[in-house]
Amino acid sequence: MMKIFGLISLATMLVIGFMISMNLGYYLLAVNLISGFITWRDKRAASKQKWRIQEQTLHGFALIGGWPAGIIAQEVFRHKTQKTPFKWIYRLMILVNFSFASLMAYITFFAQ
Repeated sequence: MMKIFGLISLATMLVIGFMISMNLGYYLLAVNLISGFITWRDKRAASKQKWRIQEQTLHGFALIGGWPAGIIAQEVFRHKTQKTPFKWIYRLMILVNFSFASLMAYITFFAQ
């Protein structure tokens, strides 16, 4: 279920991002690619008992717009799907993103 939510969110975010600005679209594409990559990298490091990526880094990429790819990667690689504190903070980052996007839409379309 979360994987589908992530895929739909990623597609929607990229389409709207590119419609608003090419720079925004490329930014969102890049931050999501990095977010998916670092989630995969952390999972790989965890399985090999090597240096891990800090949870703050994963949350940070979620906060700056990389949450859709992060959710997809978590589900695909089965990484951090059972860690409740991580999941709640990650969901908070998604809520912050939705709130910011809603505020920007309101300012752009209604507060003129």
